[in-house]
Amino acid sequence: MLTVNGSNFSTKGTINWNGMAQTTTFVSANQLTATIAASDIATPATVAVSVTNPATSGMGIYGSGGTLAETSSAMNFTVN
Repeated sequence: MLTVNGSNFSTKGTINWNGMAQTTTFVSANQLTATIAASDIATPATVAVSVTNPATSGMGIYGSGGTLAETSSAMNFTVN
């Protein structure tokens, strides 16, 4: 289980492991978790981990007020 701590996570936020979206569980606006496959941690490596908050539709007149998808800067995770 990989736990990512941060801030402003969306309920539909996704953890990216080495650029690949993982099935992600929203814990809170400050925490997400994902199960990383055993094959992904079987070999020592440095892996980039980031989070993507998806775009949201606007609710204002003419669809205004939405947000674009945003991906955090990647943090390196060392697999030993």
